[in-house]
Formats: sequence, C-alpha cells, structure tokens
Amino acid sequence: SSQQIVIAPGGSLILYMGGSFKTSGSAGIKNLTGDVGAFYLLGLPSCTSVSIKGNASFTGVIYAPQADLVLGGGGSDDYDIVGSVMGNTIDVNGHIHIHYPEGLAYSPYARGYVTSNWRESSN
Repeated sequence: SSQQIVIAPGGSLILYMGGSFKTSGSAGIKNLTGDVGAFYLLGLPSCTSVSIKGNASFTGVIYAPQADLVLGGGGSDDYDIVGSVMGNTIDVNGHIHIHYPEGLAYSPYARGYVTSNWRESSN
C-alpha cells in the first residue's frame, strides 16, 4: 500500500525540509482542501533535491531555492500542478500542466520570482 500525506478539508500543513524529498506513484501529498495555501513545502538551505512524480495532481507551494526540482508523471494522462514551484533548477517531464492561481501573488513564498531561463525540448 502507498503512504500519503493527506490534508483534510479545513486543515493545512507547512513542511520544512532538509536533504531530499521524494514522492512517486500514488504515494504523495493529497490536498483535499483544494486550497493552494493549505500546503507549503519549504526547503531549508540544506534541501538540495525535491522530486514529485506520479499520477496524482499536486496542489500547493514548493519553495526550495537551493534544490533541484524534478516534476514528472502523467504517463498518457495529464498531470496538474496547481500552485507555485521555486527551485534552483526545475526539470519538468511528462504531460504536466502548471496552473498559477493569482491569489498566490500575496503569499510570501510565491511572489517576486520570475523564470530566468527556459528551454523546452521537443521530446
């Protein structure tokens, strides 16, 4: 059986991470609130790797400025990320759609950053 972090309606979670953080398959973070601001993964300076892979949507904010982020999954299905991601590098692969809710502009961890470099592969 897969283990999950489940955020129930009305709940919230701020997760401070050092080292590496990884989810795969159906094991992951299930934000049942539907509110992006209900889940924050905040990478400490020692957090160097964050990997979110699988076939379930992700709703929340990842702020890990020293980490290399890998977002992947979807297989033949679309995979939705609703929120904001920030890292040292971000590698996105699969059928992924990233949706940024305008309300996040007021979050201290999801504003003031822009993409400085973009390379899209044809694979």
